[in-house]
Amino acid sequence: MHNQCCVFARIVVTVGILGVFLPVSGAEGKPDPKKSQAAYQRGLRAEQAGKRDEAIASYDEAIQADPSNAAAWRARGKDLLAAGQLEKAKTDLEEAVRLQPGDAQSYAARGDYFLAMKDSLRAAQDFETAISLKLDRTEVYTGRGNAYLQLSQYDKAIADFSQAIKLRNDNPEPFFGRGMARSAQRQFRDAIEDFDLCLSRKPDYAEAWLERGLDYAGIGDYQHALEDLNMALKLRPDDLRASRARGAVKERSGDDYGALIDYGDAIQRDPKDARLYLARGAVYARLKKFQESLQDRNQAVQLDPYSVDAYVARGSSYHLLGDHEKGLADRTLAIAIDPNSALAWTARGNAYFLLGRYDESLSDLKHALSLNPADQDTARLAMQAQAKIDEIVHKALSQEKVQDTGVMVLPGAAQPAASASRTEPSVETRPAESTRAWTKPVEAKPVETAAVEPKPAEPKPIEPKPVETRPEEIKLAEAKPVEVKEPERAVSEARPPETKPVEAKPVETKSAEATTVVTKPAVTTAAAVPLETPPVPVTPSPRPSAEAPKPTPAAPAKTLGMSTGVTAAEFHARGRKLSQEEHYPEAIEQFNEALKLDPGLILAYNARGYAQLRLRHYPQAIADFDQAIKLNPAYANAYSNRSAAKRSAGDGNGADADMAKARELLKGK
Repeated sequence: MHNQCCVFARIVVTVGILGVFLPVSGAEGKPDPKKSQAAYQRGLRAEQAGKRDEAIASYDEAIQADPSNAAAWRARGKDLLAAGQLEKAKTDLEEAVRLQPGDAQSYAARGDYFLAMKDSLRAAQDFETAISLKLDRTEVYTGRGNAYLQLSQYDKAIADFSQAIKLRNDNPEPFFGRGMARSAQRQFRDAIEDFDLCLSRKPDYAEAWLERGLDYAGIGDYQHALEDLNMALKLRPDDLRASRARGAVKERSGDDYGALIDYGDAIQRDPKDARLYLARGAVYARLKKFQESLQDRNQAVQLDPYSVDAYVARGSSYHLLGDHEKGLADRTLAIAIDPNSALAWTARGNAYFLLGRYDESLSDLKHALSLNPADQDTARLAMQAQAKIDEIVHKALSQEKVQDTGVMVLPGAAQPAASASRTEPSVETRPAESTRAWTKPVEAKPVETAAVEPKPAEPKPIEPKPVETRPEEIKLAEAKPVEVKEPERAVSEARPPETKPVEAKPVETKSAEATTVVTKPAVTTAAAVPLETPPVPVTPSPRPSAEAPKPTPAAPAKTLGMSTGVTAAEFHARGRKLSQEEHYPEAIEQFNEALKLDPGLILAYNARGYAQLRLRHYPQAIADFDQAIKLNPAYANAYSNRSAAKRSAGDGNGADADMAKARELLKGK
């Protein structure tokens, strides 16, 4: 009985204590909407006064007083976004949408966050939801227009910006956005009008001055372009993009020394931007300061070792300095880095043409056209290369008609008249049992034709048609060069890129294509870098194959070249022509004849290996590349080609080793 009384007493005491404290605890945990709303209003006033930190503190208080206050979450999220605290902003805006899924303003605010994060699709969806919830405001349409602009949906962007302008004509942002969309569509004059309207509403809008300056440059009005860019730099002296753009405009307007100053200033502010070195290097080359140009292009390669533009540009500098082997090697590396680059193939084809190596030029130019069929300049240069090859082949065929032996005169026979036709005696007419003296055929001295050492032609420069375009250097992406992995394949199947055509006679441009060489290098490189996944070879129409006459026991055997007077170099030229026409089996026959006459002809081994590779005869291709490397252990191009063959044959490690060796050899040059 006593124990029951004690338990009852404890229960009474416990209930009494809870009765004292529970009301207090409940009062502290209960939301206070009135207090929350008052704090929220203080935050709005502080925000209007430009006191962001004070506004955020007030919104904190509002959320603490009532965690269900969606407006406070949204307002704080917008301020955190403006302050650059992106993760916190995202949390607040997501909570605002969760608390009030029908609140259009919360979707619009979250759309601004996604837009800042370049998540354009989700931004467009949130703005679409806000508009569907009847939030017809200029900033919402402007936001969705900017999302469409990021998505490159320019017509939709222009429609949204136009609607935003109808809703509020004094807002400069939709005019700016519409100008950007029209500029992207190359409607430069319409874009200039929009930027005019934008600047009339906000005269200190530095970005609008910059963009209008670029559009003036796009229509060739460099005077107004420079005025606008000067104003942009006056408003923002540290604007790297404006400085780079002004350098490009000065370069276009012929003020090369002014361009050097602007590029130099930009390089001082951002010494790791490879594009700036390429731009300044092009100006140095045009001023014939070739060493300075090479230094800048070397720096560009070091900063961006997988840039096709950098290797093509440096190759141009090597050619201008007379180091043609390095120039061709750089362009070959550019092809290995990006086999889909029409610029790289055109650049090497252009160099081959000016060196008089027309067969290799035509092969590269045709491949460039397969990547960019609309490139008329490259097409015209390819036609010139084809004409040169046809001329060389015609000369070679004419040479075959010249007899390579004397006239056989039997004892007692009448001396033929001087005007009589000379015919090559057949070995079959010599009596096997004859013991009389035999007149030894006189071998014709090999003639070096234009297929071996042609004098490089100076093609007339192909003048591009006037096109309204913003400065090329300015159109590059504003992000820093992205480091990419080393390509696993030397070359691959091509797909069309967007590149600028290279003229027949190189001119220093932003694409870094400049070559004015007119002499053939002492050491030549091999055929174009082969495709790793070659197309199925085209079956050529049957061609008659010549066989060497069968020797008699008393006479040595002759090759086809010995019987026709065709030299190894001429067989090699024929093989090249057949190879670039994709008649690979017949090309191999010609290379075989060339190597019979000259077993040390390195180019023929490499070219035959290329043809074998295109036929997917990988062991034979590797054997030919092996022989080329054996004859010239420093033959970097042969290592590169063998790498492609090994990789196609499944020898990845061997392919990597060969590519590493090729890079080592090229680096040491």
